[in-house]
Amino acid sequence: MKDKEICVSQILHFTVNDGEGIRSTVFLSGCPLRCLWCCNPETWTPVPKESILPSGKREMMGRFMTVEEIARELKRYFIFYRASGGGVTWSGGEPFFFPESLRLLVNALSRFGISQAVETSCFFNWEEVADIVAKLDFIFADIKHMDCLEHKRLTGVENSVILDNIRRIGATGIETVIRVPLIKDVNDSEENIRRTARFVYQHMTWKKMEMLPYHNLGTFKYSLLGLEEFRHDFKAPSKEHIRRLEEIIAEEGVEVVRFK
Repeated sequence: MKDKEICVSQILHFTVNDGEGIRSTVFLSGCPLRCLWCCNPETWTPVPKESILPSGKREMMGRFMTVEEIARELKRYFIFYRASGGGVTWSGGEPFFFPESLRLLVNALSRFGISQAVETSCFFNWEEVADIVAKLDFIFADIKHMDCLEHKRLTGVENSVILDNIRRIGATGIETVIRVPLIKDVNDSEENIRRTARFVYQHMTWKKMEMLPYHNLGTFKYSLLGLEEFRHDFKAPSKEHIRRLEEIIAEEGVEVVRFK
């Protein structure tokens, strides 16, 4: 039987933004959301994407890899994970988009005792992924907006399933940080952030939030992929406004954390 192949957008080593210590972040392709500010449009579908460079040269973004190939590449960095208290972070796209693939990857690394984290939108069927979640050491869970209808306008899906899953994650006791991709005049109102912080305080064992100000580093990809019609221009809130939002989070009894 042929080993299962998984579409990997990229693997970044020596990352320090996606958890404690030195890490490798594996970006898996496939995502059920279409966030208007997405910086990784090449991960929307679970196949490598052809891009056209300004020179006219064609180049593939992403590649198919077997679980064994992914594990083999990561093994070269095990010494750095263990020495620094780091590990591997599964990202995307949405890592849980294909739970059978993520299960194989998590199980493969679990045998080596490597710390594993995941970055997730939490838009998934809990029953299909509960066993995977139980083997994780750390979770970054996104809350993009607390209003259900606004969330659907911004991402293409409502947030009811997402919030239910985050409640379930909170009940597991796994260390979790709620991340908010912070976008000016989109989800950076004091009301929305206060509602988010109150939700975290009420439902999470680990009462932690991280603000991720919007950046436009991925917008060039839309042109390369022929997706210009899906490109939107956003801005990050001012540093002063972010400080005010962090004050609000602290007022609600939630810790503000930073991995950068």
